[in-house]
Amino acid sequence: MSSKDEKKEFMKKVTILIDTREQKNEHITSLLGQLGVMFESRKLDYGDYSFTAEGKDFSHSCVIERKAKIDELYGNFTSDRERIEKELDTISRNAVQCTLLLEGCKGWEHLKEFQISADGAEKQGRKVRNIGATVYSTLQSWRCGNRYRFDVEFVWEREKSALKMLELFYWFWHNYKAQTAPRK
Repeated sequence: MSSKDEKKEFMKKVTILIDTREQKNEHITSLLGQLGVMFESRKLDYGDYSFTAEGKDFSHSCVIERKAKIDELYGNFTSDRERIEKELDTISRNAVQCTLLLEGCKGWEHLKEFQISADGAEKQGRKVRNIGATVYSTLQSWRCGNRYRFDVEFVWEREKSALKMLELFYWFWHNYKAQTAPRK
């Protein structure tokens, strides 16, 4: 079976799991609906998204933690650091694969240079405008194998977040199938 055929087959078999605490994700559920991909809301032990396929639940082995924007992540690091570190630690101790999906960011260089306006900083009561540098260095430190072991994926156009999730879940499922297939 070609990779393209296998992906089509996966799209018919997959159900995307969305944590019940996940908010403001209409752009994701809308695209999943348009693609005919099933999804369900359920309390996940960790992460915001996972999946099931062919009766196998991957919610404890492959998860995505989504952040809607750089500001949100900066806020997690500065005002809610203990909670996010505890969550990432739990994921790293239990899941095989964790991906932090950061929307509204083009990549590492964009992140490193990201600044909020003086007005934005003032409204948020922040002294720091170059929040991207803080987020960049924290992510680089935390994603290392001896810390929380997670990947970071960037989605500039948030409407494409669902596509990125499907891609990540497909490849995890593809590798799982290859590893569990009977040896010939």
